[in-house]
Formats: sequence, structure tokens, C-alpha cells
Amino acid sequence: MRKFKVYFFIITLSLIYCNILYGEESALSLQLPEISEKNLLKHITYLASKETDGRLMGSLGSQKAREYIEGLFFEYGLMPSDKYSGYLQSFKIKVRYLSSDNHLSMGSKIFEQKLNFIPLYFSGESEVSGVTCLSNYGLNIDDYRRCKDKIVVVLDDTINEGGKRNELLIKKAKLAQESGVKGLIIVTKSADAIYNELTTFPEFISPSYQKRWKSQHPSMTDTLLEIKTTSAIARQKLPLINVPVIMAVIDGEKLIEGLSVNIKIKFNDRTIIGKNIVGLIKGKSDEVIIISAHYDHLGRDKEGNIFYGADDNGTGVAALLEIASSFVEIKNKLKRSILFIVFDGEEWGLQGASAYINNPAFPYEKTVAMLNMDTIGRNKPDEIYILGSLRSPDLKESNDRVNEKIGLKLLDTIEFAFDYGSDHYPFYEKGIPSIDYTSSYHEDFHNITDTVEKVNIEKVSKVAELVFKVTHEIAVTDIKFDKPKKVYVPFPKK
Repeated sequence: MRKFKVYFFIITLSLIYCNILYGEESALSLQLPEISEKNLLKHITYLASKETDGRLMGSLGSQKAREYIEGLFFEYGLMPSDKYSGYLQSFKIKVRYLSSDNHLSMGSKIFEQKLNFIPLYFSGESEVSGVTCLSNYGLNIDDYRRCKDKIVVVLDDTINEGGKRNELLIKKAKLAQESGVKGLIIVTKSADAIYNELTTFPEFISPSYQKRWKSQHPSMTDTLLEIKTTSAIARQKLPLINVPVIMAVIDGEKLIEGLSVNIKIKFNDRTIIGKNIVGLIKGKSDEVIIISAHYDHLGRDKEGNIFYGADDNGTGVAALLEIASSFVEIKNKLKRSILFIVFDGEEWGLQGASAYINNPAFPYEKTVAMLNMDTIGRNKPDEIYILGSLRSPDLKESNDRVNEKIGLKLLDTIEFAFDYGSDHYPFYEKGIPSIDYTSSYHEDFHNITDTVEKVNIEKVSKVAELVFKVTHEIAVTDIKFDKPKKVYVPFPKK
């Protein structure tokens, strides 16, 4: 009798195991819906139309694009997340301008803002008076403690520090605040040296930035300046500082202790509301896969011409919509949930993706993978770059396996563009396996000539099919991916 029970138990376990295997195999072999090129073209045509007017974040054109996407989410039957207001996750960004009232005087000398002094972007806003307290390079807390209730003056030793420059400037500001000084002046001998990412404002841009941005946009508008400067600042991990922090051009040999100083710092901030669009197909488990694309673009140029953004990123959004529609047809087969996020504010420095990361619909540890599509319809028709291949080789293997029947050439040769390249990056920073599918740059990128007729719809369809089938494989199985590796790939030298 005991033997019979043991045999019965083994047989039962075997049957359960076989059912699990059969269930996974059955789900994987399911006849999947086809991606419709007709629908892709329809979506891109509307998103890159005169009606959506360049889809600038916060604009009426952006609202129309958003309403179009929301309407399709509702039509498909996607569920809104209970974390947000319907399908929308709202967030705010600020565009920071310098006040013309900003002031620095030291002894009898009055400095001129933008010529020989500039506040750091994260400086505290206040007016303070005191006397100078010289403290060498200001790299240790002891350099500041003796200067409590005074204006501490330190030398800028960061000019030749490359990527560490911002880190050191932030360190000095933090030490100054911790020590109870009234303000911090970082002194440099060169007027050029007060230019850096942390002193970037729409009305104060380094010559190197100006040259690079003007090569991309010969007709640089005020809005584009706002986008570019906000995006540059968004890459920095800014501290919360209450005291004024400025950089000033001063001959260090003329600095003395006890000079009277007056500093006044104020900013004029403009707030813009961004809105992510978030829809859910619920699976049986509490795990989720994210599919994303951004819908914002650049608005208009100085002459009033529309930046249509057909490839950037009408193609990614269209692919996401088709993938969502296809998954709805097989939603009862899904183990894992699928969250579709159409981000706002990508052009402004991944603002929508960062807003989601700060208030996610699902915990990071329950997010199995993040697949992002950004500009997928140009360049060679059979090639697509898979950014993240070096960071998540096991996720790349899933793409390779699925792609055997699709026939795209999957490239990993621009991994240097992974950092901050698109909305996948904030997810990678939180340890979520992330991939960005992109065609990369082309002559119409961020240009008014990025129009629908130049998009290769067949290529968009193939990339959408790849993302759909990779996601399907993850959604119907228990496949897991390792946390992404920390890999540094430098930009190639010119």
C-alpha cells in the first residue's frame, strides 16, 4: 500500500510537470496575431501630421497626440493603472532662467553676471552679505569649518578633471552647506572655465555646446534652447543646496581674507506639465514586462516649420500600439502582465521615464524586462541596433532566438550611445534588464524633414514583430534575466 502511494505521488508530480511544460510549449507555439503595416502607417501619419504640430511637451499638439493614443488604449481594452489618474501619469519639469537682479560684489569690485560670474544651476536662492574666508581648494570639510558664517572662497581645481569636474563642484557645494557657511564662491582665472554643464542656462551656453547644437539645428529657437539646456542638466545628479553657490573669474593672487561680499541669487523658473500614457494588460502573476516609446517631439522651428518627428518617434509609438492591439487578442494566455508606457518629455532629458521610475506602477523587483523603441523606421531596411546587448546579454539572446524567423540583422556596434540615449536608461540604473531598439541617426533626425513618406513601414513592422514575439516569450514562460552589467563604452574619438 505504501509503495502504491509513493508511485501514485511520483506519477502525479510527473503529470503536473508535464502539464507545466506542455502549457509553456503550447503557449509558445500559439498562432500569434500579425502586425498590420496598414495600421502602423495610419498611426504614424496622424502622429506626424500638421494637427499634432510637432508634439512639443505641454502644447496643444501634444494633447491631440495624447488623446489619440488614450483613445486607442481604451478601444483595445487596456486597463489604467490604479497608481495614476486614468491612463495618465502627470509630472512637472522646470526650465530655469537667470534673474537679471543677480549680483556679486567683493570689496569695491562689482561683477557682471554671465561675463565674470555665474551661479551654479542648483545654487540656493537668497541674498547674503559677509566677509571672505579663503580655503584653498575646498576638498575637505576642515577647509570649510573655520569659515562658518562667512563667505567661503575656494579655488577651482576641476578644469582638467574631465568627467569628474561636475562631481567635484557638487562635492564642494555639499561641504559648504554642511559646514554652515553663508555662501560659496568658486574662483577660476579663465572666463571660459565658468562654462560647464552645471552653469548651463538657455541664456548662458558654452561655445562648444553652441557649436554642436547649431550644427544640429541651424535655426535654433528659444524652445530648442530650453529643451537642450534642460536635457543637459537632467543628466546631473543635483544636490539640494540652500546657500548661494557661484563661479567667478578672479585673479587668485588678489584674493585676501576679510573682504566685504554681497551675493544675490534668484532664478526665474517656468513649469511645464508632462503626461505619460500608461495602459496595462494583466497576466496571472504579479510580474510585469514594460514596452515603451516616447511621443513628444520638438514643436516648430524659428520660421514656423513643423518638426514632424515621423521616425522620432512616431514609428516607436505606432509599433507599441500595434503590439498592444495584438496582445489583447491573446491576453488570456499571459502569465505575466504587460505594461505599455508612452513617455512624454524624452527630448527634455528622459523626464517622463524618470517620473515613472520615481513613482512606478510595479515594484522594480517585479519588473522582468523593459523594451523601448525609439526611431525604428529609417536607415538600412534589414538592420536594427539593440542597445543594451553588452549590459543584458541574456536578454539579447532572447532577441537573437526570436529573430531567427524574422531575419533582421541585430547590431550591437553603437553601445556607446546606451547611456542617456533614450527612455530605457533610468530603468537600467535601477537594475532592470533594458533594451532600446533604434535605427540610430540619419540626415533627417531632429529636422523638419523627418516625414512620413521617408519611413520604411516594412522595417517598422519587422521591429514591432520582434518586440512582440520577444515579449510574448517572456510573458508566457518563467524566463528570468540577470541584473544588467555595469559597462562603460566611451564615445568613439573623431
